[in-house]
Amino acid sequence: MASGEVQRARSSREPRTRGGWKPAGTAAARREAHEERATAKGLRTRDDLLAAARRVFERDGYLDTRVADIAAEAALAHGSFYTYFSSKQAVFLAVVREVVRELRAAVAPAPGGADDAYEALDRANRRYLETYRANRVMWALVEQVSTVDPEIHRIRLLGRRAHVERMARTIQRWQRRGLADRDIDPRTTAGALVSMLSNFAYWWLAGGDNYDAEAAAKTLTDICARAVGLRRRTRPR
Repeated sequence: MASGEVQRARSSREPRTRGGWKPAGTAAARREAHEERATAKGLRTRDDLLAAARRVFERDGYLDTRVADIAAEAALAHGSFYTYFSSKQAVFLAVVREVVRELRAAVAPAPGGADDAYEALDRANRRYLETYRANRVMWALVEQVSTVDPEIHRIRLLGRRAHVERMARTIQRWQRRGLADRDIDPRTTAGALVSMLSNFAYWWLAGGDNYDAEAAAKTLTDICARAVGLRRRTRPR
């Protein structure tokens, strides 16, 4: 084999580095493992900051929270905060997105969708209320901050719209199956019901109202079911 062919064969087999050749063997493996560990450590630190930020926001409120407070809560140097977030608003947005994801997962339909419609509605409402309760302090802050922060308002609005669209699709499925009133407008009805559910949850779980938990969940489901003409299945005794 000619020397040029040998060189080309070597170049096709040997990995490259930043300088042209990629290191192989234990040294390269150690460096790669170190980079992976550094990335994992960075993700853990970011998660720690998010958890610390949430605790401080819930304790002190949005306006009185300082970046220094969050860093101290996470046992980090003040300057280390800015490795992961550019501002107090940025970390608040990240916490809010986590809360929105939890609420979205709570109202997502069960896989398969073959459950009794009334029971599926009741289960979704109860999951929503449970998740709202677990996040009630943060969600109350979202309600407050959204009046002065356009980005928080946008995230809240997108979350609401997604909830409305999911419920509208559910009503449409029920209409096709002959379970819901075909004369109602699915999207308008969904918007009204989502407003009822979210506003009730706010005033009950964050705003100071007081209701029996079981009575509240059952009443909300009954109102939703009646609004769409959904009948509760009668079970044999």
